[in-house]
Amino acid sequence: LFILPSSFIHPSSPPPSESVIQQDPISSKQQTMRISSLGLLVGTVVLAGASVAAFNLSTNTNNVAASSTNRRDFLAKSAAAAATASIALPKIVIADDADPYAAYTTTESGMKFLVTKEGDGAIPSGGQTVKAHYTGWLDGFDGEKKFDSSRDRNRPFQFKVGAGQVIRGWDESFGTMKIGERRNIILPSRLAYGDRGAGGVIPGGATLYFDVELLGIL
Repeated sequence: LFILPSSFIHPSSPPPSESVIQQDPISSKQQTMRISSLGLLVGTVVLAGASVAAFNLSTNTNNVAASSTNRRDFLAKSAAAAATASIALPKIVIADDADPYAAYTTTESGMKFLVTKEGDGAIPSGGQTVKAHYTGWLDGFDGEKKFDSSRDRNRPFQFKVGAGQVIRGWDESFGTMKIGERRNIILPSRLAYGDRGAGGVIPGGATLYFDVELLGIL
């Protein structure tokens, strides 16, 4: 039941009064029916409004839930895509990890060499005496552990090629060089001083790094 204010009384009806109700019982009944119908109509409107509000609340709740689910799905897919992308990225080779001697030629004996200046003269034969400059290191070319240098003394070194007067790596290298040629050579210990070392300066098993130059044949 709905309690209606007086403004809901039909406008065509005369102002409510005790005399009208007593004099016209039929009209009073009709007014009562009209009021009841209007109350029913208002009740229906209120119920419909409540239903719409409930529907909207349900829809909003569903939308929030769907939005939350979609957000979770989006984050999960984004994480998966990022992981896939990181796996698919090519690996970058850092220059420090590369072999610094990749351009060197390795002979059957294990010597490595790189020609730094081409020569244009003759190649010495076994037993010929040659004149050469050299600098030697224990820790790589231009390293801190330089153990000897004819250049520092400004006095070339002389020896007979292939006669065993020098270490094996020198005989091998100078026996294939042209006059005027300069090389960087890397000698494993078996082509240098082996396990015994030399003079308390070169330890046993050391790999030696030489910058050598053939100046001439005597």
